[in-house]
Amino acid sequence: VSGAGGQTLTFDQPLKNDHPVGDILTVEYVRQRFWVDADVGSVFWHDHAFGGTTWPHGAVGTMIAEPFNSTWHNPKTGEPIRTGPVADIHAIERVGHDVAGSFRELMVHVMDTVPHTVNVVTAGNPPGQPIDVALEAGRTVSFIMPPNEKIKMTPMPFLNGGTHTTGGALNFRAEPFAQRLANNPDPSQIFSSSVHGDPSTAMLRAYLGDAIVFRLIDVTMNESNVFTVSGHTFWTERYAQEANRKNSIHIGIAERYDLVVPEAGGPRHQPGDYMFFNGRSSKFSEGAWGIIRVLDKEIDDLKPLPTKAYGKDGIPEKLPVCPSEAPVKSFNVVAMDHPGMSFNSNAEESIEVDFERTIELRNPEAKIYVLEDEVQKVSGEFQPMPLTIRANVGDCLKINLTNKLKEGQASFSAFSLVFDPTDSQGVNLGNNPGDQTVAPGESRTYTYYADPFNGETQSLVWDFGNAAMNPRNGLFGGVVIGPKGSIYRDPNTGEDISLKNSWKADVIIDHTIEGYEERANYRDVVLYFQDEDNIIGTSFMPYVQNVAGLLGVNYRAEPYLYREEAGCSLGRMFQPCEVDNPKDPATPLIEAHAGDKVRIHVFGASSEQNGMFTIEKHEWPIEPFLPGADMISTVEFSGSEGIDVFLPSAGGKWAMPADYVWSKGRLPYSQSGQWGYLRVLPSTDQRILPLSGSAPSNKQATLDHDLGEARIIPTVAK
Repeated sequence: VSGAGGQTLTFDQPLKNDHPVGDILTVEYVRQRFWVDADVGSVFWHDHAFGGTTWPHGAVGTMIAEPFNSTWHNPKTGEPIRTGPVADIHAIERVGHDVAGSFRELMVHVMDTVPHTVNVVTAGNPPGQPIDVALEAGRTVSFIMPPNEKIKMTPMPFLNGGTHTTGGALNFRAEPFAQRLANNPDPSQIFSSSVHGDPSTAMLRAYLGDAIVFRLIDVTMNESNVFTVSGHTFWTERYAQEANRKNSIHIGIAERYDLVVPEAGGPRHQPGDYMFFNGRSSKFSEGAWGIIRVLDKEIDDLKPLPTKAYGKDGIPEKLPVCPSEAPVKSFNVVAMDHPGMSFNSNAEESIEVDFERTIELRNPEAKIYVLEDEVQKVSGEFQPMPLTIRANVGDCLKINLTNKLKEGQASFSAFSLVFDPTDSQGVNLGNNPGDQTVAPGESRTYTYYADPFNGETQSLVWDFGNAAMNPRNGLFGGVVIGPKGSIYRDPNTGEDISLKNSWKADVIIDHTIEGYEERANYRDVVLYFQDEDNIIGTSFMPYVQNVAGLLGVNYRAEPYLYREEAGCSLGRMFQPCEVDNPKDPATPLIEAHAGDKVRIHVFGASSEQNGMFTIEKHEWPIEPFLPGADMISTVEFSGSEGIDVFLPSAGGKWAMPADYVWSKGRLPYSQSGQWGYLRVLPSTDQRILPLSGSAPSNKQATLDHDLGEARIIPTVAK
């Protein structure tokens, strides 16, 4: 095509056959017709002749089935449009539960294997290998990278294996950390528009209270990814109102979601700039992030939507982050260095796995969040757990953060909760005023609300003083939001730990609250997974079979290779290596009585690749509060994501006491140490307190009828 104007295309060569004027060209071109018979949302299409070569260069796209009788318009002018990633959809029909009317739309093409955004990787490569030689080895016909001098070093030097990252983008647009740091080296200002200007990725603008729909498809090409939004939540099934609201969702190749956010600015109507991003470490740093700009006053180049999809007409008033009647819980949090953190004090500092790469079990650059009254305790030999604080639905949280790092800014972010993005997002983002990070020796307060609209949830805590390095080095944690009025108890001592830092707690329900009369108490634990292997599972040589770098769960790891040296054979990997001196793995030990309900919050605390969480012989509903939800035994998760694993019965359906293995289901990751025990104790065992608060029960698992002669039942018949 040599030119285009109006309805005319000009070719650089004539057609081979004659065609009448105005004829549809069906002789030399294929014309496909589709009938949009249902609201199927986003539909992926791509070239399937030379996909490996053409997808990274644009041969992908999406057709969107909008609600019946809707029209699509330019958000700036209101004029009708035919295509584009950002659009205003004028509608009156439903696009999600309780959301019916016009909405702002952003089509997000999540991309990996993008040659033009790759960064140079050095960790885990042969010592002394010249970078130019390494990059040339990574060039292929289907992966044509820019000239070597235009490829920047990764701002995440810990990424392990391969000569380069695989490249990431959103809608063939990216705003790489490396370029921004080259322009201004302050990592706390990477996302600031006052320093760098707005990112080149698509920006979604909306007025307070406007409905937003993210049309999400992973269009290229080799890996799984994740989409995360700050300050806003959605259902992954947009009509399932009993489901948990989320702010992050993993997504695989050719997978799609239609994510409906009822109100821009969240349920408390907070204007400002919010972030969306791919939370996988390398993809985030390669530039897969953007801004949602929520305005509280009309401007000339953003037309109001004609019909309100949710709530009252007009732009709603900004509300206080926390209602005046909300109970307030305050936590004094410290960000501090913890040099030399050991993930397993019994093992060597590093264990070689392949190609001179090693599993790292020490982190000399470690940093942690702790409560102020724990600083002295963790300054010694004590091995800390990631910060985990708890609150209830309807609570207001005040986080008083003090930066005790030797150098560098620190911050506290909890993207799943409600906050004022201009004050407590914890990141210097877009046009938001001021500095939301904290200098060494300084303090500031962040305010969050556990809004009942979002319900029971979990929020990953990250530092954005240096998002490229600090979360990897341990500056992460979590906020768990439990049922209204609950008390959190130490499972072993019975101490009230509602205002303490603890990765595990018993949740004691307030049965005087309407709707909770019959709700059972439960065990509550949090697991934080981290990893940094760049090459395993990708389409780049060499095809490695092991995971390298720093990886663990709650700052702990139990690699198979270490256990083999300690006397464990592969056939007895999950049993004590020394019969006369049995020891549990270094990783978190989850304990419950047989039949107890157990809730496990799983975070991708700092992850380069997606993982699978699994527990042997246990199943849980894919949505814990959705009646009739499918039961699963493995679930995917990714960096920046939190998932809710709610076991209906410890010990499985028959409440059988035993040790069960929880792990990351990708075998190389569990081999490298990401596994541990769920220890299901008899109900009479007094190592932990009974959830009922009464004397331990003597009830044991029994059959309610005689099964008769043993027989085999095919799985499909079950």
